[in-house]
Amino acid sequence: NTALYNLSPKESEVLKHLADGLSYKMVADKMGISYFTVNNHVKKVYEKLQVNSLGEAIAMAHRNRLL
Repeated sequence: NTALYNLSPKESEVLKHLADGLSYKMVADKMGISYFTVNNHVKKVYEKLQVNSLGEAIAMAHRNRLL
């Protein structure tokens, strides 16, 4: 679960939207935040999950049932 990786609710939400195929811009619009903020959340997710790409982050999230 997300607590194990210390993901914030916003980071989890961003990851879920990206896993659903939304672009950074679409996620920003949907969540009412800026593109820059989405980018920051994604960077934090990469750090916390210790991955280097969105594909890896999504794969790890599915493997560990974070989504």
